[in-house]
Amino acid sequence: MSVLLRLHGVRPAEVSARCSATAELMACLHVLAEPGHHPDRGTWARRVLADLPGPAAAECVAFAPLWARFRTRLMLPLTSAGSGDLEAELAEIADLDLGVFIQMAGMAIFGLRQNFGWPLDDAVSAQAFVRACGERSTRRGVLAGELVADPERFRVRLLGLLHVASETFFGVMWRRLRPALERSAERVEASLRTEPLPLVVGSLSPNAVIDVAEHTVEFSKLQQAAVTVRGRGLVLVPSHFGHPHLLVKDEKLKNWPQQPPVVVQYPAEQHGPRGADTLDKIRERMLVLTDAGRLEICRHLINEQCTTTELAWRTGMTQPQVSRHLRRLREVGLVVSARHGRTVQHRIQTSRLYGIGYDLVSGIVG
Repeated sequence: MSVLLRLHGVRPAEVSARCSATAELMACLHVLAEPGHHPDRGTWARRVLADLPGPAAAECVAFAPLWARFRTRLMLPLTSAGSGDLEAELAEIADLDLGVFIQMAGMAIFGLRQNFGWPLDDAVSAQAFVRACGERSTRRGVLAGELVADPERFRVRLLGLLHVASETFFGVMWRRLRPALERSAERVEASLRTEPLPLVVGSLSPNAVIDVAEHTVEFSKLQQAAVTVRGRGLVLVPSHFGHPHLLVKDEKLKNWPQQPPVVVQYPAEQHGPRGADTLDKIRERMLVLTDAGRLEICRHLINEQCTTTELAWRTGMTQPQVSRHLRRLREVGLVVSARHGRTVQHRIQTSRLYGIGYDLVSGIVG
């Protein structure tokens, strides 16, 4: 399954890259809600949860459906422009039209991409919404009931939790993370000025399939969707705690004349030129290249792009074998795939291949 971004006709003014404190805070809360999905963050998550005041820790559990799997649109940029400051973004949530707030919260609580079909100002429909959420999980049902019963109190509680999170762990961490995230956004902005939009957006994920001719980028995800960006705007948001996930949010709202922009939150370290890779990343790439089949594929890609069929013919492997090797090479950032018409061309990231030795020495000395 995949999410397809249709970028045809998108004007440069409709695309921006910027930081967002609430988006990064939601990425942190996602880790706290799903620590099993982020074993490398386990020590951090346990320490943060231990330091949270008891009531705040309980609220983290209660509100988890807002950021566990289907993350809420409330905590991503609501407009293309903005300072990215936490207080300013929390103020936007506080001032948001109540009907819009209910829709954004309700979509996340329900937790599926289907159109939000319950007008919660109608008692019968509101109860149907609560039942539908309860059928998905008890926690979702409870949170849906609280949203329906008193949406303004629900908003006050949510904002209170986010303020406590800022005071106890996120505020200090955001001041440390923000400079690197701003540099990532600046690199993306620079690329937007010189490169085709599909190539820039596709560079945000090693598994993206780019079709420059059709102006589309396809991300492999556990969901199926096609998103038309033209006329809505696109905001690209770098994240540290979002790694390894790439998040695409495109929900449309009822009774809101100006639809929010499409947002892509991407792992900051995936994009563009940066300093030397970590020793773990270098080791992972070196291990991938110990496989004779993958090394052979790299030899054929070093001078020209090839399709899967061409690589299978050249190497004597089956197409499924080649596809598996290419997927692993994309995962470590050594190969990029782009669609051209009916074919998908694969090319090697020569700068990363050449850089393995330099980065290894830099990591050891460094």
